[in-house]
Amino acid sequence: MMGETIPKESNYVALDKDQRDPWGIPQLRISVDYDENDVKMTKDFFEQLTEMYTKAGFKNIRTYDSNRTPGLDIHEMGGVRMGKDPKTSLLNEWNQLHHCKNVFVTDGACMTSTATQNPSLTYMAFTARAADYAVKQLKSKNL
Repeated sequence: MMGETIPKESNYVALDKDQRDPWGIPQLRISVDYDENDVKMTKDFFEQLTEMYTKAGFKNIRTYDSNRTPGLDIHEMGGVRMGKDPKTSLLNEWNQLHHCKNVFVTDGACMTSTATQNPSLTYMAFTARAADYAVKQLKSKNL
């Protein structure tokens, strides 16, 4: 099953106030969980799967939800949202931090959501576009 966990404010990434790595850099504190929509989507998947398998002639169909922790087998998105307003997003349209112009984030963190396909080609496109922009900015002495 592939399904989208919709963006929600209760999921966030923040710097831990106490835990630091060996170089003194604060560690990430990640807060993420499934919600009612995720539970309903999983239930619907099992119902649709059972119906399809039954019509195909399968017998003894058993579904099982392993209740995996978010992030163990899917592409998590949205930790560093892209947008025009620095008050509501960390990255500009070039995947560049609004407040730190020499930092670019080109993985899935910039996207708040994804559909059911693998987003890796999108990451590659974001990276190529951001790198092209960064090179132009460096040549213009803007970085």
